[in-house]
Amino acid sequence: MKTPPDRRARPPADRRPVLVVGATGQLGCRVVHRLAEAGRPVRAFVRPGGHHALVRRKGVDLVVGDLGDPASVSAACAGARAIVATANGLVPERGASFATVEERGYGVLLEAAKQAGVGRFVFCSVPVTPHDARVPLFRAKRSVEARLTDSGLEHCIVRPAPFMDDWFALIGSRLPLRGDPASVLRRPWGFLQTFQRAVGDLIERRGLAVVPGDETTAHAFIAVEDVAAFLIATIDHPEASNRALDLAGPQRLSWGDVAALYAEVLGRPVRVQGTPPWVFRMQMALMRPFSPSAASVMGLNWLAAVGMPLNDPGHLETFRVRRTLARDFLRSKAALPAETP
Repeated sequence: MKTPPDRRARPPADRRPVLVVGATGQLGCRVVHRLAEAGRPVRAFVRPGGHHALVRRKGVDLVVGDLGDPASVSAACAGARAIVATANGLVPERGASFATVEERGYGVLLEAAKQAGVGRFVFCSVPVTPHDARVPLFRAKRSVEARLTDSGLEHCIVRPAPFMDDWFALIGSRLPLRGDPASVLRRPWGFLQTFQRAVGDLIERRGLAVVPGDETTAHAFIAVEDVAAFLIATIDHPEASNRALDLAGPQRLSWGDVAALYAEVLGRPVRVQGTPPWVFRMQMALMRPFSPSAASVMGLNWLAAVGMPLNDPGHLETFRVRRTLARDFLRSKAALPAETP
């Protein structure tokens, strides 16, 4: 009887490095760490003046450059066997902008990847919604997806659900930020900091979760660590070749469910205060002419208020990635030392 072919991903014999673009970001940082810990050659593309300490460790090759600088991008791609691209312009770092990352930067990166003969390009995108064209970030990600698909590069597009690391903090808690120096919510961007101050740690202090939408709005929240593991799994897996893969968390939770989990972990009642979707949609429209990044933040809140139609895709067993339960995520954060505000 003929033995069926083994379709599982095997450890790569190719010792050329995997290039991580967006390496000092919340997600890219975890991809770099996991690759290094597994003993796989990894190259981190970091911006001048960026938080290099987040990825400076044994086995990590740092290449300094900028997506707006074709020469540095070409240097980073040279000799790379694969690229994992997590960079986005939602919360711009100093000297960057939405346009330099989303509108121009990815075009430069795709061209450099083609010229360097990169084997696979793994791109972290966003879920597909009926409202993509209205939100600058989602519109930009769809554009990059189209360019990647047409580029001729072997690729995998990953579309993860909302990150519990971010959204569980944005509704009024500092708990998810514990032990995460790379969190996007720590970046010194004035707009984001103002938004953060408005909600702060309302859940811990007052038992109040300020949510987009109402307590029935639900999402398949996923942990950033699980997304990082999935991105790495797609680098070599044959089932990921030239595919777009949705990535959902293990449960679909309403904001009411999340508040109940906080109540369980903190040992105090937590009530939900909703914000109507139209508030965020109006703010997005007002901000769009002045700041695509700020408009995108409001757009994300709008989508979080109306719900994103992402269900369990059913292919995660193929890639052998375990997904973290929201209860376990919050418990693990609560066990870490509290940070000084």
